[in-house]
Amino acid sequence: MELYINSTWTERHGNAYVAEAITWSENGNHATIYTVGITAEEADAKLESALRELKLIPETSIKTSGSKEG
Repeated sequence: MELYINSTWTERHGNAYVAEAITWSENGNHATIYTVGITAEEADAKLESALRELKLIPETSIKTSGSKEG
């Protein structure tokens, strides 16, 4: 499984910001995970928290801005 997170994917939609991560497997399955916040920072923090809860990223740190976590 590969997971792609990019802080530049956080976009404003109406009065909210949406942060997203994209993941896919070698079998061709893929999913987009997104969160919504009042600010871009809030949306990013919620996304990081959700990915940690799902055990898709380590508890200690996350790299953004075009990073690839696997």
